[in-house]
Amino acid sequence: MIKPEHAFATPMMQQYKKLKEEYSDCILLFRLGDFYEMFMEDAYTGADVLNITLTSRDRGKDGKIPMAGIPYHALDSYLSKLVTAGYKVAIGEQVGDITKGELVERGVVRIVTPGTIIDEKSLEKKENNYILGLQVEKDFFGIAIADISTGNFYTEEYNISALENVIINELVKYNPKECILSSDNYQDSKLLKLLNTHKNLNIYSHSEWDFYTNKSEDTIKDHFSIKSLNTYNIENKKTAVKASAGLLGYLKYTQKGNISHIKNIAILDTKEYVGLDRATITNLEIFNTIKDGNKKGSLINFLDRTITPMGGRLLKEWIIKPLRNKNNIEKRYACVEKYIKDNKLKINTVSLLKEVGDIERLLSKISLNMGNPKDIINLKNSLKNSLEIYRINEVITELEINKLKTNSKELIQKIENIILEEAPLDPKNGNFIKIGNNKELDDLKDVSLNSKKHIARIEKEEKEKTGIGSLKIKYNQVFGYYIEITKTNLEQVPDYYMRKQTLVNAERFITPELKKHEEIIISAEEKTKQMEYELFLNLCEEIKKETEEIQSISKVIAKIDCLINFAEIAINEKYIKPTIIENGDIKIIKNRHPVVEMILPNKEFVPNEVYLNNKEHQLIIITGPNMAGKSVYIRQVAITMLLAQIGCFIPAEKAEITLVDNIFVRSGASDMITSGLSTFMVEMVETANILNNATNESLIIMDEIGRGTSTYDGISIAWAIAEYLINRKGIYPKTLFATHYHELQKLEEIYKDKIKNYHFPATENNGEPIFLHLIQKGASNHSFGIQVAKIAGLPKEVYENAKNILKNLEKEKEKNKTTKDAKNLKTEDTQELTTLKSLMGKINISSTTPLEALNHLSEIKKLLE
Repeated sequence: MIKPEHAFATPMMQQYKKLKEEYSDCILLFRLGDFYEMFMEDAYTGADVLNITLTSRDRGKDGKIPMAGIPYHALDSYLSKLVTAGYKVAIGEQVGDITKGELVERGVVRIVTPGTIIDEKSLEKKENNYILGLQVEKDFFGIAIADISTGNFYTEEYNISALENVIINELVKYNPKECILSSDNYQDSKLLKLLNTHKNLNIYSHSEWDFYTNKSEDTIKDHFSIKSLNTYNIENKKTAVKASAGLLGYLKYTQKGNISHIKNIAILDTKEYVGLDRATITNLEIFNTIKDGNKKGSLINFLDRTITPMGGRLLKEWIIKPLRNKNNIEKRYACVEKYIKDNKLKINTVSLLKEVGDIERLLSKISLNMGNPKDIINLKNSLKNSLEIYRINEVITELEINKLKTNSKELIQKIENIILEEAPLDPKNGNFIKIGNNKELDDLKDVSLNSKKHIARIEKEEKEKTGIGSLKIKYNQVFGYYIEITKTNLEQVPDYYMRKQTLVNAERFITPELKKHEEIIISAEEKTKQMEYELFLNLCEEIKKETEEIQSISKVIAKIDCLINFAEIAINEKYIKPTIIENGDIKIIKNRHPVVEMILPNKEFVPNEVYLNNKEHQLIIITGPNMAGKSVYIRQVAITMLLAQIGCFIPAEKAEITLVDNIFVRSGASDMITSGLSTFMVEMVETANILNNATNESLIIMDEIGRGTSTYDGISIAWAIAEYLINRKGIYPKTLFATHYHELQKLEEIYKDKIKNYHFPATENNGEPIFLHLIQKGASNHSFGIQVAKIAGLPKEVYENAKNILKNLEKEKEKNKTTKDAKNLKTEDTQELTTLKSLMGKINISSTTPLEALNHLSEIKKLLE
């Protein structure tokens, strides 16, 4: 291979070298004709990741330069693979005019990273693609989260003591693909370890981070065109302002300034929403199943029947942000109820929603100067259908559509007047602007069309002149227009034909007249393409002016989509609207687990009752054998409350609920195990999070707490946790406490005013357990563990051996109990036995009268008592 000092000897490679040095942390895709080429180390990486051929560029006696290339039209699919593999990619394009004999100017037009990719093929339609900016200082830290594919931008500031909790439990809701840090924060190993608890998070430092954070207020004011940070209520959140400025700077760097569609900053106000920590999201299988991490079988997979991509993304946002405000929840209930009652409105709206594209991402592509004429047509049609959705849904007053002002009708009309409905993908190839928009353009098209007619006339005339019936006038990009004549007719070719090319079976000729019209056509077509492209860019600018309004339309359409989705679920699954009360009670009649019910044959799910409050039913201890339904039951209560507080009807026959502020679910070892902690340590860390953050309005689900350690330790810990949850003054969270430790059932005797025992019973039939899946009051005394092991398919010898071991253990336990009782009797009652023996020795049975015998018997009875 070529030596490095000789690799950049040519002007083109010098140009490449300059760009590569400027973007050294990126793979540089360097546009050469119809290909993007990678050289040197990038070529090796690209060939490996993309599974393409590694070739070379010949440099004569100096050797060869490693090279790998991809077709320009297939860029998006290859980009996705590089970015998914964790690489940044710089796109080097031809940015100057092509001048014959001179090297065309090239420059990087954008940088594509895991958090900034916007290609539809690389993104999940119903998933946001978030990037995180993080600013950590001594006392506070700030986060900023953005999705450039939609224009969403959020920020918040926290006390430094909350750093671990926010990174582990809050950021999981947004699943960021990329995190940007300052150089100093990037050197913090503890911070990096925390961030690495998130799978597939690519963490980078940005060399210009401090440049933007040092002038953070000006950066934000300039971008959003505001005079004061009060506009977004962030004037007193200095680290949040710095994180926002740093992230905005990075986005401008990667997009070369084109982020005008990010129009405002929203505060991540967690107080408005129900708290859901990492363990809860995992254990309720909200987005993925615990078993295999798949979406299928998760709550979102069951719940998402939305039609539009925006609706799907909003539904996910609603799920991670359940509402705590009663009025806002009841507004959603009211909308759902109206869609249930007005089937015609629902059907008509659904029909229109199917004709609405991804408005947010179409707009973002146009704003980032990556849109094409087809995108504009799709946006226009989506807006047109959206306005019709607005019109027919104004009857639902809770949507408050009448408050929304719209100028989109004018924009829709403008697009319809300018662009042909069957628009192409490439705006630089022309033929998509309608006649009547520009006189000069119309004239050029007319000239081109007339010249093509002249060429058709020339072909006819030449056939007549030469008598060659097979004579054809054709065109290609190399020779332009030419006359093609087969070799059998060459004797009839006139003298004024000029030979251009000889083929196997034919020859090609040109004439002065043909060349004249070719020049007219090519010149007119080039000017036409340039003018159409300029009109396209002007139209894009007109669209950008309406960004905020279009984004507002998108949000309303997404909301309607979600609410109709809830109505469809309520109708199809027979869900009911819960009544929100404020006395602390949760009463649910015939409650069901929405996901488990769906996978059972004929939906044969056994519903159960739920009753919790902050008083005598504050903590429910639930026992029963494995497979009896404990875990399903406690999770369905949590999921039901989550559904209720996102505005969805619930799987029940009747319900009165008091809203909760947090839902905590502790069960098993979550994926935090990847941090290097033991299973038991994870269990204790997550339990500590619950005990430290639960309030009087929280709902807690504890499943088999303490099982990660020895039996006695586990019982002790579970017992202490239960007592802690009921004994904190003024803080009595509603708790479902499933356990195999039957000893905990004694807590009801001690705390009758707070704790109640419930169990899932089972019966036996010929040694086989029959599970009723029906919760009942009272304690349980049988686990059926060995029978369940048999059902699970353990080998017969293992199952039989387990039965024998159990019998021996029970015998040993009974023997130990008898020995212990005797020992206790001997040690604790020695004095009483001595007294009894002395008394009996004094009695002379033969001379004792009946009255004396009764008196002796009375003394013995007292002594024994």
